[in-house]
Amino acid sequence: MDNLTHGLLGLAVGALRRPDVRPDSPERSSSTDRAVLLASVLAAELPDLDTLLARGDAVTVALHAHRGLSHSLFFAPVVALAATLVAWAVFRRDTRLLPVFLTSLASVLFAHLLPDLWTGWGTRVLLPFSDARLSLDWTVVVDPWVTLPLVAGAVVAWRRRAVWRRALLLGLACSMAYVGARVVSWSVLTRRVDGAHPGAESVRVFPAPFSFSTWRYAARLPGDVLAAGDVTLLGEPREARRVTAPVDVLPGDLREVPTVREALAWARFPVVTVTQVETGREVRVADLRYHLHGEPTLTFVVRVDAAGTVTEARLERGGSASELLRRWRGGDTAPKSRSP
Repeated sequence: MDNLTHGLLGLAVGALRRPDVRPDSPERSSSTDRAVLLASVLAAELPDLDTLLARGDAVTVALHAHRGLSHSLFFAPVVALAATLVAWAVFRRDTRLLPVFLTSLASVLFAHLLPDLWTGWGTRVLLPFSDARLSLDWTVVVDPWVTLPLVAGAVVAWRRRAVWRRALLLGLACSMAYVGARVVSWSVLTRRVDGAHPGAESVRVFPAPFSFSTWRYAARLPGDVLAAGDVTLLGEPREARRVTAPVDVLPGDLREVPTVREALAWARFPVVTVTQVETGREVRVADLRYHLHGEPTLTFVVRVDAAGTVTEARLERGGSASELLRRWRGGDTAPKSRSP
């Protein structure tokens, strides 16, 4: 999820703890109460500091450096402890560390790691024991209908201090109700797509940006064939494209290139091409999870020279915002060529 949503979820998690001083009391809140809220927000945001420390090419940074160890269950207590210590440094006097730490730990788990799992991009919560990228595919990374109830709750809490806790919790309840509806929709539509492709080896439904009723899907059919299309809550799956996508299209030496390996591990329904270019070979790894009318919108492009060294790595998003909007409306189905 985006950082605004993480932070607001952290604030709401902090509000779940019953304050030492009643929210509507004329007395000032205790230092522990204030430390809990600060630490909860910090704990929800700290894992994404890995983006500031990331090194390497664009593909490695996007897929490996970000959502790494700081996003794992194993490292969550460390993140919670760091947030606790910062909050204690701010509100030292009479601050009890245990409730601050426990709430911070809950914030790491439920305001950061779990929301990242909701998204189609996924996250590696099992590091360092497993490098698998896990995803529940319930929401897109930036989903305004998750965020807006939290924003509204925070605004009311700021303007009406007497009901700040109820406002935050009501915003959290509305946001979670929306996520619950997404889970139900995902389950129903997955069964519908699976029924439309009875011989499929695997079927997956993915959220479409800024839409509740329309979802994308991809299916792996026998013979290395991938099918991609759309499905709505009130309609049957509409297949947009089939493509033959053998999983062993890459030569062994290219598979051993770390940047290429990261892109392949990311793609669950990969469409891979290899072409000769002036400087060596160009590998394009697209994923039909991200498509408009069957055409991929996200492609990792890696150029490798004769010595096996990566000379260029980039992420193509299928064209400019206006091109993507035109394709979404049903215009051009293929992205315009773009210079590297």
